[in-house]
Amino acid sequence: MKKRERWKENLVSALEVPRDLAYRDAIVTITGQGQAVIENYRSILRYTREEIVVLTLRGRVTICGKRLEIPCYTPEEMQVRGCISGIFLDRQ
Repeated sequence: MKKRERWKENLVSALEVPRDLAYRDAIVTITGQGQAVIENYRSILRYTREEIVVLTLRGRVTICGKRLEIPCYTPEEMQVRGCISGIFLDRQ
């Protein structure tokens, strides 16, 4: 681990700041097969009825399924609805 990363890790730990806030890690919350919420995303790379690909600071989140839609989103989070069959994380 690089010296700068180690320093940041020690600071985050000492201040007891949650990782998702300190590193802006993506948070994916799944509610059954019909809904997912993605927090801390950067942009939408692909949006079809069968696949939604979202860019995060640490990689990509791909949601696969049928009849997928994004009924609402803000700069901080987005909601995905439809028949979700899989969620895949691709770290950079």
